Amino acid sequence: MTRRYWNINLEEMLEAGVHFGHGTRKWNPKMAPYISAKRKGIHITNLTRTARFLSEACDLVFDAASSGKQFLIVGTKNKAADLVAWAAIKARCHCVNKKWLGGILTNWSTTETRLQKFRDLRMEQKTGRLNRLPKRDAAVVKRQLSRLQTYLGGIKYMTGLPDIVIIVDQHEEYTALRECITLGIPTICLIDTNCDPDLADISIPANDDAISSIRLILNKLVFAICEEVNMNVLSCSINTLKGLYDISGVEVGQHFYWQIGSFQVHGQVLITSWVVIAILLGSATIAVRNPQTIPTGGQNFFEYVLEFIRDVSKTQIGEEYGPWVPFIGTMFLFIFVSNWSGALLPWKIIELPHGELAAPTNDINTTVALALLTSVAYFYAGLNKRGLNYFGKYIQPTPILLPINILEDFTKPLSLSFRLFGNILADELVVVVLVSLVPSVVPIPVMFLGLFTSGIQALIFATLAAAYIGESMEGHH
Repeated sequence: MTRRYWNINLEEMLEAGVHFGHGTRKWNPKMAPYISAKRKGIHITNLTRTARFLSEACDLVFDAASSGKQFLIVGTKNKAADLVAWAAIKARCHCVNKKWLGGILTNWSTTETRLQKFRDLRMEQKTGRLNRLPKRDAAVVKRQLSRLQTYLGGIKYMTGLPDIVIIVDQHEEYTALRECITLGIPTICLIDTNCDPDLADISIPANDDAISSIRLILNKLVFAICEEVNMNVLSCSINTLKGLYDISGVEVGQHFYWQIGSFQVHGQVLITSWVVIAILLGSATIAVRNPQTIPTGGQNFFEYVLEFIRDVSKTQIGEEYGPWVPFIGTMFLFIFVSNWSGALLPWKIIELPHGELAAPTNDINTTVALALLTSVAYFYAGLNKRGLNYFGKYIQPTPILLPINILEDFTKPLSLSFRLFGNILADELVVVVLVSLVPSVVPIPVMFLGLFTSGIQALIFATLAAAYIGESMEGHH
Protein backbone atom coordinates (compact mmCIF):
# COMPACT_ATOMS: atom_id res chain seq x y z
CA MET A 1 0.00 0.00 0.00
CA THR A 2 1.60 3.26 -1.18
CA ARG A 3 1.67 6.09 1.37
CA ARG A 4 0.38 9.48 0.21
CA TYR A 5 -0.05 12.95 1.68
CA TRP A 6 -3.63 13.70 2.76
CA ASN A 7 -3.22 17.16 4.34
CA ILE A 8 -4.17 15.97 7.84
CA ASN A 9 -3.66 19.01 10.06
CA LEU A 10 -3.35 18.69 13.86
CA GLU A 11 -4.67 22.22 14.42
CA GLU A 12 -7.74 21.41 12.34
CA MET A 13 -8.34 18.31 14.47
CA LEU A 14 -7.96 20.37 17.66
CA GLU A 15 -10.57 22.86 16.45
CA ALA A 16 -12.95 20.00 15.63
CA GLY A 17 -12.55 18.51 19.12
CA VAL A 18 -11.17 15.21 17.82
CA HIS A 19 -8.94 14.91 20.91
CA PHE A 20 -11.72 14.80 23.51
CA GLY A 21 -12.34 11.32 24.91
CA HIS A 22 -14.72 9.90 27.52
CA GLY A 23 -14.48 10.27 31.28
CA THR A 24 -11.54 8.65 33.04
CA ARG A 25 -13.89 6.21 34.79
CA LYS A 26 -15.37 5.08 31.50
CA TRP A 27 -12.49 3.82 29.41
CA ASN A 28 -10.97 0.68 27.94
CA PRO A 29 -7.43 -0.13 29.17
CA LYS A 30 -6.52 -1.25 25.63
CA MET A 31 -6.81 2.41 24.60
CA ALA A 32 -3.89 3.43 26.86
CA PRO A 33 -1.37 3.70 23.96
CA TYR A 34 -3.71 6.17 22.21
CA ILE A 35 -4.25 8.46 25.24
CA SER A 36 -1.82 11.31 25.88
CA ALA A 37 -3.20 12.96 29.04
CA LYS A 38 -6.10 13.50 31.46
CA ARG A 39 -7.83 16.86 31.75
CA LYS A 40 -10.71 17.66 34.13
CA GLY A 41 -11.79 14.06 34.45
CA ILE A 42 -11.65 13.14 30.73
CA HIS A 43 -9.03 11.43 28.62
CA ILE A 44 -7.25 13.33 25.84
CA THR A 45 -6.52 11.37 22.67
CA ASN A 46 -3.03 11.51 21.15
CA LEU A 47 -3.70 13.33 17.86
CA THR A 48 -0.37 12.23 16.40
CA ARG A 49 -1.59 8.62 16.55
CA THR A 50 -4.96 9.72 15.17
CA ALA A 51 -3.29 11.41 12.19
CA ARG A 52 -1.17 8.33 11.51
CA PHE A 53 -4.08 5.87 11.47
CA LEU A 54 -6.33 8.26 9.55
CA SER A 55 -3.61 8.55 6.90
CA GLU A 56 -3.38 4.73 6.70
CA ALA A 57 -7.16 4.52 6.31
CA CYS A 58 -7.08 7.09 3.50
CA ASP A 59 -4.35 5.10 1.73
CA LEU A 60 -6.44 1.94 2.06
CA VAL A 61 -9.66 3.42 0.65
CA PHE A 62 -7.75 5.17 -2.15
CA ASP A 63 -6.19 1.89 -3.29
CA ALA A 64 -9.52 0.08 -2.89
CA ALA A 65 -11.36 2.71 -4.97
CA SER A 66 -8.75 2.36 -7.72
CA SER A 67 -9.56 -1.37 -7.83
CA GLY A 68 -13.30 -0.73 -8.08
CA LYS A 69 -14.07 -1.99 -4.57
CA GLN A 70 -17.44 -1.25 -2.92
CA PHE A 71 -17.74 0.62 0.39
CA LEU A 72 -20.39 0.58 3.12
CA ILE A 73 -20.56 3.38 5.72
CA VAL A 74 -22.38 2.59 8.97
CA GLY A 75 -23.46 5.20 11.52
CA THR A 76 -26.95 5.09 13.01
CA LYS A 77 -26.88 7.47 15.98
CA ASN A 78 -28.61 10.81 15.50
CA LYS A 79 -25.45 12.91 15.44
CA ALA A 80 -23.89 10.82 12.68
CA ALA A 81 -26.91 9.88 10.52
CA ASP A 82 -26.98 12.94 8.25
CA LEU A 83 -23.19 13.00 7.89
CA VAL A 84 -23.15 9.33 6.91
CA ALA A 85 -25.87 9.89 4.28
CA TRP A 86 -23.96 12.86 2.83
CA ALA A 87 -20.69 10.92 2.75
CA ALA A 88 -22.34 7.99 0.96
CA ILE A 89 -23.84 10.26 -1.72
CA LYS A 90 -20.56 12.10 -2.29
CA ALA A 91 -18.42 8.95 -2.39
CA ARG A 92 -21.04 7.03 -4.41
CA CYS A 93 -21.13 4.18 -1.92
CA HIS A 94 -23.70 2.47 0.31
CA CYS A 95 -24.72 3.38 3.84
CA VAL A 96 -26.84 2.39 6.83
CA ASN A 97 -27.77 5.43 8.91
CA LYS A 98 -31.06 4.61 10.65
CA LYS A 99 -30.91 1.18 12.26
CA TRP A 100 -28.72 -1.84 11.70
CA LEU A 101 -30.99 -4.83 11.17
CA GLY A 102 -29.27 -7.93 12.51
CA GLY A 103 -28.06 -10.22 9.73
CA ILE A 104 -27.83 -7.62 6.96
CA LEU A 105 -24.46 -9.09 5.98
CA THR A 106 -24.33 -12.54 7.59
CA ASN A 107 -27.80 -13.41 6.30
CA TRP A 108 -27.27 -11.81 2.90
CA SER A 109 -29.74 -14.03 1.02
CA THR A 110 -32.62 -12.68 3.13
CA THR A 111 -31.35 -9.12 2.75
CA GLU A 112 -31.18 -9.60 -1.02
CA THR A 113 -34.80 -10.76 -1.06
CA ARG A 114 -35.86 -7.67 0.91
CA LEU A 115 -33.91 -5.40 -1.43
CA GLN A 116 -35.59 -6.93 -4.47
CA LYS A 117 -38.99 -6.43 -2.83
CA PHE A 118 -38.01 -2.81 -2.11
CA ARG A 119 -36.97 -2.21 -5.73
CA ASP A 120 -40.22 -3.73 -7.01
CA LEU A 121 -42.33 -1.51 -4.75
CA ARG A 122 -40.36 1.60 -5.77
CA MET A 123 -40.91 0.77 -9.43
CA GLU A 124 -44.64 0.30 -8.83
CA GLN A 125 -44.75 3.66 -7.07
CA LYS A 126 -42.87 5.44 -9.88
CA THR A 127 -45.07 3.95 -12.59
CA GLY A 128 -48.27 4.86 -10.70
CA ARG A 129 -49.46 1.30 -10.11
CA LEU A 130 -50.00 1.93 -6.40
CA ASN A 131 -52.60 4.57 -7.26
CA ARG A 132 -54.70 1.90 -8.96
CA LEU A 133 -54.97 -0.20 -5.79
CA PRO A 134 -57.84 0.16 -3.30
CA LYS A 135 -57.08 2.83 -0.70
CA ARG A 136 -56.64 0.33 2.12
CA ASP A 137 -54.25 -1.89 0.16
CA ALA A 138 -52.35 1.16 -1.11
CA ALA A 139 -51.91 2.45 2.46
CA VAL A 140 -50.51 -0.92 3.60
CA VAL A 141 -48.06 -1.05 0.68
CA LYS A 142 -46.97 2.56 1.25
CA ARG A 143 -46.26 1.86 4.94
CA GLN A 144 -44.22 -1.16 3.92
CA LEU A 145 -42.35 0.92 1.34
CA SER A 146 -41.68 3.66 3.91
CA ARG A 147 -40.25 1.12 6.36
CA LEU A 148 -38.00 -0.42 3.71
CA GLN A 149 -36.85 3.06 2.65
CA THR A 150 -35.94 3.90 6.25
CA TYR A 151 -33.86 0.80 6.93
CA LEU A 152 -32.66 -0.29 3.47
CA GLY A 153 -32.73 2.97 1.48
CA GLY A 154 -28.98 3.44 1.80
CA ILE A 155 -28.17 -0.01 0.39
CA LYS A 156 -30.89 -0.29 -2.26
CA TYR A 157 -28.31 -0.52 -5.05
CA MET A 158 -26.02 -2.98 -3.25
CA THR A 159 -25.78 -6.23 -5.21
CA GLY A 160 -23.31 -8.11 -3.00
CA LEU A 161 -21.31 -7.94 0.19
CA PRO A 162 -19.18 -4.78 0.54
CA ASP A 163 -15.40 -4.96 0.23
CA ILE A 164 -14.69 -2.43 3.02
CA VAL A 165 -16.95 -1.22 5.85
CA ILE A 166 -16.43 2.17 7.55
CA ILE A 167 -17.97 2.29 11.04
CA VAL A 168 -18.49 5.58 12.87
CA ASP A 169 -19.11 4.37 16.46
CA GLN A 170 -17.82 0.98 17.62
CA HIS A 171 -20.15 0.70 20.63
CA GLU A 172 -23.26 1.77 18.74
CA GLU A 173 -22.52 -0.43 15.71
CA TYR A 174 -21.10 -3.44 17.55
CA THR A 175 -23.48 -5.86 15.78
CA ALA A 176 -22.35 -4.61 12.37
CA LEU A 177 -18.71 -4.91 13.43
CA ARG A 178 -19.18 -8.52 14.60
CA GLU A 179 -20.83 -9.43 11.28
CA CYS A 180 -17.85 -7.98 9.38
CA ILE A 181 -15.43 -9.94 11.58
CA THR A 182 -17.42 -13.14 10.99
CA LEU A 183 -17.33 -12.66 7.20
CA GLY A 184 -13.73 -11.41 7.10
CA ILE A 185 -14.68 -8.01 5.66
CA PRO A 186 -11.99 -5.34 6.33
CA THR A 187 -13.21 -2.56 8.63
CA ILE A 188 -12.19 1.02 9.36
CA CYS A 189 -13.57 2.07 12.72
CA LEU A 190 -13.73 5.41 14.50
CA ILE A 191 -13.02 4.56 18.18
CA ASP A 192 -13.31 6.63 21.35
CA THR A 193 -11.46 5.97 24.61
CA ASN A 194 -14.10 3.44 25.74
CA CYS A 195 -13.63 1.15 22.69
CA ASP A 196 -11.51 -1.89 21.84
CA PRO A 197 -8.90 -0.99 19.18
CA ASP A 198 -8.17 -4.66 18.40
CA LEU A 199 -11.55 -5.41 16.81
CA ALA A 200 -11.17 -3.35 13.61
CA ASP A 201 -8.53 -3.67 10.90
CA ILE A 202 -7.78 0.06 11.11
CA SER A 203 -8.91 1.87 14.26
CA ILE A 204 -8.91 5.69 14.18
CA PRO A 205 -8.83 7.06 17.77
CA ALA A 206 -11.09 10.11 17.80
CA ASN A 207 -14.11 11.71 19.44
CA ASP A 208 -17.14 9.77 18.17
CA ASP A 209 -19.71 12.02 19.88
CA ALA A 210 -18.96 15.47 18.40
CA ILE A 211 -20.49 16.23 15.00
CA SER A 212 -17.44 18.30 13.99
CA SER A 213 -15.10 15.39 14.76
CA ILE A 214 -17.18 12.86 12.82
CA ARG A 215 -17.46 15.29 9.90
CA LEU A 216 -13.69 15.82 9.73
CA ILE A 217 -12.89 12.08 9.72
CA LEU A 218 -15.55 11.30 7.10
CA ASN A 219 -14.42 14.26 4.96
CA LYS A 220 -10.88 12.88 4.78
CA LEU A 221 -12.04 9.36 3.90
CA VAL A 222 -14.54 10.59 1.29
CA PHE A 223 -11.89 12.85 -0.23
CA ALA A 224 -9.54 9.86 -0.55
CA ILE A 225 -12.24 7.77 -2.26
CA CYS A 226 -13.26 10.60 -4.60
CA GLU A 227 -9.64 11.47 -5.38
CA GLU A 228 -9.10 8.16 -7.17
CA VAL A 229 -12.43 8.37 -9.00
CA ASN A 230 -11.73 11.95 -10.11
CA MET A 231 -8.22 11.06 -11.28
CA ASN A 232 -9.72 8.36 -13.51
CA VAL A 233 -12.36 10.78 -14.82
CA LEU A 234 -9.71 13.44 -15.51
CA SER A 235 -7.44 11.00 -17.35
CA CYS A 236 -10.29 9.64 -19.49
CA SER A 237 -11.62 13.14 -20.20
CA ILE A 238 -8.24 14.47 -21.34
CA ASN A 239 -7.74 11.49 -23.65
CA THR A 240 -11.26 11.93 -24.99
CA LEU A 241 -10.76 15.63 -25.67
CA LYS A 242 -7.45 14.95 -27.45
CA GLY A 243 -9.18 12.54 -29.82
CA LEU A 244 -12.28 14.67 -30.42
CA TYR A 245 -10.86 16.53 -33.42
CA ASP A 246 -9.66 13.35 -35.12
CA ILE A 247 -12.93 11.50 -34.46
CA SER A 248 -14.93 14.32 -36.05
CA GLY A 249 -13.48 13.23 -39.40
CA VAL A 250 -14.55 9.58 -39.10
CA GLU A 251 -17.29 8.63 -41.57
CA VAL A 252 -18.60 5.73 -43.63
CA GLY A 253 -18.23 6.43 -47.35
CA GLN A 254 -17.67 9.88 -48.81
CA HIS A 255 -20.00 12.48 -47.38
CA PHE A 256 -21.58 15.35 -49.27
CA TYR A 257 -20.51 18.92 -48.37
CA TRP A 258 -21.49 22.44 -49.37
CA GLN A 259 -18.80 25.08 -49.67
CA ILE A 260 -20.17 28.47 -48.55
CA GLY A 261 -17.37 31.02 -48.71
CA SER A 262 -14.60 29.79 -46.44
CA PHE A 263 -16.96 27.49 -44.52
CA GLN A 264 -17.61 23.83 -45.26
CA VAL A 265 -21.18 22.79 -44.40
CA HIS A 266 -22.24 19.15 -44.01
CA GLY A 267 -24.86 19.11 -46.73
CA GLN A 268 -25.71 15.45 -46.28
CA VAL A 269 -26.58 16.02 -42.62
CA LEU A 270 -28.90 18.94 -43.43
CA ILE A 271 -30.66 17.15 -46.29
CA THR A 272 -31.21 13.86 -44.45
CA SER A 273 -32.22 15.70 -41.25
CA TRP A 274 -34.89 17.58 -43.24
CA VAL A 275 -36.10 14.24 -44.60
CA VAL A 276 -36.33 12.79 -41.08
CA ILE A 277 -38.21 15.86 -39.81
CA ALA A 278 -40.57 15.65 -42.80
CA ILE A 279 -41.25 11.97 -42.03
CA LEU A 280 -42.06 12.77 -38.40
CA LEU A 281 -44.28 15.76 -39.18
CA GLY A 282 -46.03 13.99 -42.04
CA SER A 283 -46.73 10.85 -40.02
CA ALA A 284 -48.06 12.82 -37.05
CA THR A 285 -50.26 15.01 -39.28
CA ILE A 286 -51.78 12.05 -41.11
CA ALA A 287 -52.33 10.10 -37.89
CA VAL A 288 -54.17 12.83 -35.95
CA ARG A 289 -55.90 14.84 -38.67
CA ASN A 290 -59.25 13.30 -37.63
CA PRO A 291 -58.88 12.61 -33.88
CA GLN A 292 -61.32 10.12 -32.41
CA THR A 293 -62.54 9.69 -28.83
CA ILE A 294 -61.61 6.02 -29.08
CA PRO A 295 -58.27 6.10 -30.92
CA THR A 296 -57.61 3.70 -33.77
CA GLY A 297 -54.84 3.12 -36.29
CA GLY A 298 -52.16 5.80 -36.44
CA GLN A 299 -53.70 7.87 -33.64
CA ASN A 300 -53.62 4.85 -31.34
CA PHE A 301 -49.96 4.21 -32.24
CA PHE A 302 -48.87 7.80 -31.56
CA GLU A 303 -50.76 7.90 -28.26
CA TYR A 304 -48.96 4.70 -27.26
CA VAL A 305 -45.61 6.30 -28.16
CA LEU A 306 -46.51 9.41 -26.13
CA GLU A 307 -47.45 7.29 -23.11
CA PHE A 308 -44.16 5.40 -23.41
CA ILE A 309 -42.16 8.67 -23.47
CA ARG A 310 -44.12 9.94 -20.45
CA ASP A 311 -43.26 6.78 -18.51
CA VAL A 312 -39.56 7.14 -19.34
CA SER A 313 -39.59 10.82 -18.30
CA LYS A 314 -41.50 10.20 -15.06
CA THR A 315 -39.29 7.28 -14.05
CA GLN A 316 -36.07 9.28 -14.49
CA ILE A 317 -37.13 12.83 -13.57
CA GLY A 318 -39.85 12.26 -10.97
CA GLU A 319 -43.12 14.07 -10.34
CA GLU A 320 -41.97 17.26 -12.11
CA TYR A 321 -41.52 15.43 -15.42
CA GLY A 322 -44.37 17.16 -17.30
CA PRO A 323 -42.54 20.15 -18.87
CA TRP A 324 -39.72 17.87 -20.08
CA VAL A 325 -41.84 15.34 -22.01
CA PRO A 326 -41.67 17.36 -25.30
CA PHE A 327 -37.87 17.63 -25.10
CA ILE A 328 -37.30 13.94 -24.25
CA GLY A 329 -39.86 12.89 -26.88
CA THR A 330 -38.25 15.03 -29.59
CA MET A 331 -34.82 13.58 -28.83
CA PHE A 332 -36.10 9.99 -28.84
CA LEU A 333 -38.15 10.26 -32.04
CA PHE A 334 -35.52 12.17 -34.03
CA ILE A 335 -32.74 9.72 -33.10
CA PHE A 336 -34.99 6.69 -33.60
CA VAL A 337 -36.15 7.73 -37.08
CA SER A 338 -32.63 8.89 -38.03
CA ASN A 339 -31.13 5.53 -37.03
CA TRP A 340 -33.81 3.55 -38.84
CA SER A 341 -33.53 5.72 -41.93
CA GLY A 342 -29.88 4.72 -42.19
CA ALA A 343 -30.87 1.05 -42.17
CA LEU A 344 -34.03 1.18 -44.33
CA LEU A 345 -33.75 4.09 -46.79
CA PRO A 346 -31.49 3.51 -49.83
CA TRP A 347 -29.46 6.70 -49.38
CA LYS A 348 -26.47 5.37 -51.28
CA ILE A 349 -28.31 4.76 -54.55
CA ILE A 350 -28.99 8.50 -54.85
CA GLU A 351 -26.22 9.66 -57.16
CA LEU A 352 -24.56 12.99 -56.41
CA PRO A 353 -21.75 14.79 -58.24
CA HIS A 354 -19.58 14.54 -55.14
CA GLY A 355 -20.08 12.36 -52.07
CA GLU A 356 -23.14 10.41 -50.96
CA LEU A 357 -26.01 10.71 -48.49
CA ALA A 358 -26.19 8.93 -45.12
CA ALA A 359 -28.27 8.94 -41.94
CA PRO A 360 -27.92 12.11 -39.79
CA THR A 361 -26.61 10.15 -36.79
CA ASN A 362 -23.86 8.73 -38.99
CA ASP A 363 -22.07 12.07 -38.51
CA ILE A 364 -20.34 12.91 -35.21
CA ASN A 365 -21.40 16.56 -35.53
CA THR A 366 -25.08 15.57 -35.26
CA THR A 367 -24.60 13.47 -32.14
CA VAL A 368 -22.44 16.16 -30.50
CA ALA A 369 -25.12 18.77 -31.25
CA LEU A 370 -27.82 16.57 -29.67
CA ALA A 371 -25.62 16.00 -26.61
CA LEU A 372 -24.93 19.73 -26.23
CA LEU A 373 -28.68 20.41 -26.32
CA THR A 374 -29.04 17.89 -23.50
CA SER A 375 -26.30 19.70 -21.53
CA VAL A 376 -28.11 23.02 -21.93
CA ALA A 377 -31.32 21.33 -20.79
CA TYR A 378 -29.94 19.88 -17.56
CA PHE A 379 -28.07 23.08 -16.66
CA TYR A 380 -31.31 25.02 -17.21
CA ALA A 381 -33.26 22.48 -15.12
CA GLY A 382 -30.83 22.78 -12.21
CA LEU A 383 -30.71 26.59 -12.30
CA ASN A 384 -34.48 26.87 -12.69
CA LYS A 385 -35.11 24.58 -9.69
CA ARG A 386 -32.31 25.61 -7.32
CA GLY A 387 -31.16 29.02 -8.55
CA LEU A 388 -27.52 29.96 -8.03
CA ASN A 389 -27.29 27.33 -5.27
CA TYR A 390 -26.96 24.84 -8.13
CA PHE A 391 -23.30 25.84 -8.52
CA GLY A 392 -22.58 24.98 -4.88
CA LYS A 393 -22.11 21.32 -5.80
CA TYR A 394 -18.90 22.17 -7.66
CA ILE A 395 -17.04 23.06 -4.44
CA GLN A 396 -18.15 20.02 -2.43
CA PRO A 397 -16.58 18.57 -0.34
CA THR A 398 -13.72 21.05 -0.86
CA PRO A 399 -13.06 23.91 -3.33
CA ILE A 400 -9.91 22.07 -4.44
CA LEU A 401 -12.14 19.72 -6.46
CA LEU A 402 -13.72 22.58 -8.46
CA PRO A 403 -11.89 21.81 -11.76
CA ILE A 404 -12.57 18.08 -11.44
CA ASN A 405 -16.29 18.57 -10.70
CA ILE A 406 -16.67 20.96 -13.64
CA LEU A 407 -14.84 18.58 -15.99
CA GLU A 408 -16.98 15.68 -14.77
CA ASP A 409 -20.14 17.57 -15.76
CA PHE A 410 -18.83 18.43 -19.21
CA THR A 411 -17.86 14.84 -20.00
CA LYS A 412 -21.54 13.84 -19.98
CA PRO A 413 -22.30 15.22 -23.48
CA LEU A 414 -19.11 13.64 -24.83
CA SER A 415 -20.11 10.20 -23.58
CA LEU A 416 -23.64 10.61 -24.97
CA SER A 417 -22.46 11.67 -28.43
CA PHE A 418 -19.68 9.07 -28.76
CA ARG A 419 -21.94 6.22 -27.62
CA LEU A 420 -24.59 7.02 -30.22
CA PHE A 421 -22.15 7.77 -33.06
CA GLY A 422 -19.97 4.74 -32.33
CA ASN A 423 -22.85 2.27 -32.41
CA ILE A 424 -24.34 3.64 -35.63
CA LEU A 425 -20.89 3.77 -37.28
CA ALA A 426 -20.12 0.19 -36.22
CA ASP A 427 -23.47 -1.06 -37.54
CA GLU A 428 -22.92 0.52 -40.96
CA LEU A 429 -19.35 -0.77 -41.15
CA VAL A 430 -20.49 -4.34 -40.42
CA VAL A 431 -23.22 -4.16 -43.08
CA VAL A 432 -20.83 -2.67 -45.67
CA VAL A 433 -18.21 -5.38 -45.05
CA LEU A 434 -20.75 -8.23 -45.19
CA VAL A 435 -22.38 -6.90 -48.35
CA SER A 436 -18.98 -6.77 -50.04
CA LEU A 437 -18.19 -10.35 -48.97
CA VAL A 438 -21.61 -12.05 -49.25
CA PRO A 439 -23.89 -9.77 -51.28
CA SER A 440 -27.34 -11.28 -50.73
CA VAL A 441 -28.34 -13.57 -47.84
CA VAL A 442 -25.98 -13.17 -44.86
CA PRO A 443 -26.31 -9.36 -44.36
CA ILE A 444 -30.12 -9.58 -43.91
CA PRO A 445 -30.06 -10.90 -40.28
CA VAL A 446 -27.38 -8.34 -39.46
CA MET A 447 -29.59 -5.57 -40.85
CA PHE A 448 -32.48 -6.71 -38.63
CA LEU A 449 -30.11 -6.72 -35.67
CA GLY A 450 -29.05 -3.20 -36.68
CA LEU A 451 -32.69 -2.07 -36.59
CA PHE A 452 -33.05 -3.43 -33.06
CA THR A 453 -29.77 -1.82 -31.94
CA SER A 454 -30.80 1.51 -33.49
CA GLY A 455 -33.99 1.57 -31.44
CA ILE A 456 -32.14 0.65 -28.26
CA GLN A 457 -29.62 3.47 -28.82
CA ALA A 458 -32.43 6.01 -29.19
CA LEU A 459 -33.98 4.77 -25.94
CA ILE A 460 -30.62 4.88 -24.09
CA PHE A 461 -29.94 8.45 -25.25
CA ALA A 462 -33.41 9.65 -24.19
CA THR A 463 -33.25 7.80 -20.85
CA LEU A 464 -29.81 9.21 -19.97
CA ALA A 465 -30.91 12.71 -20.98
CA ALA A 466 -33.91 12.43 -18.64
CA ALA A 467 -31.71 10.99 -15.87
CA TYR A 468 -29.26 13.91 -16.12
CA ILE A 469 -32.14 16.40 -15.96
CA GLY A 470 -33.62 14.63 -12.93
CA GLU A 471 -30.21 14.56 -11.23
CA SER A 472 -29.67 18.30 -11.71
CA MET A 473 -33.12 19.04 -10.25
CA GLU A 474 -32.52 16.83 -7.21
CA GLY A 475 -29.12 18.37 -6.52
CA HIS A 476 -27.14 15.08 -6.53
CA HIS A 477 -23.75 15.12 -8.15
